[in-house]
Amino acid sequence: MIRRIVALALAAFCLAASGETWAAPFLPPLFGAAKPQPSLVFDYQGWRVDASGAAKAQRPAKTVKAIRAQIDLVQRAGLPQAVLQVMRAVPVTAATGLSPDPNGYVRGRGVTLHVKDLDDKRPVLLRLLLYAYEDQGLPGGGANPDVARFRQAAAAEHVWPKTAAMLRSDADYFAMTASAYLVGAITREPYTRANLRRTQPDAYQWLARLFDGGRARVSARALS
Repeated sequence: MIRRIVALALAAFCLAASGETWAAPFLPPLFGAAKPQPSLVFDYQGWRVDASGAAKAQRPAKTVKAIRAQIDLVQRAGLPQAVLQVMRAVPVTAATGLSPDPNGYVRGRGVTLHVKDLDDKRPVLLRLLLYAYEDQGLPGGGANPDVARFRQAAAAEHVWPKTAAMLRSDADYFAMTASAYLVGAITREPYTRANLRRTQPDAYQWLARLFDGGRARVSARALS
């Protein structure tokens, strides 16, 4: 590129010295115009997202793309419209920090995604929205008797380590088991839909009634 510019400049100088006229050829700009970035506050698939808290994490276009991919995973989970309606009312925000488990749900604030942690093959947003649904959508919310009973049974059967995330609380139990049921395979206990069906068939059927009108799922899909 530099040699080309020097050669053209030299040719122009020589022509000017000889008195001849010369029409300069069109040269494309050395640097393209900056691509406009999308707003970090946007609506997508019925969700309202405010990712302005992650403005310094990476390019806005990358953040928006990552969050949209997470919403697409929720859309593909085959959730009933009544469940989606509750989930879409939950505020979705984004932040920049990093920690062992930075993504979370807080009542009154909604769910927070740490955009640098997102993977378009792992439905993190789905898991967080399941926490929200357990709190806002289930009868009794965080004190739902069925969820409490299933978690107590899972702990008593000693199938999973005492430190398993699904045994930490009723909310964790619901989010983890529902993720495994909906998606097919996750990276934490109970790991797979098949494991849940084998170890806790009653909880498995309860989730089938909640999400599929009693017709349980059998095929695996992705990782969470």
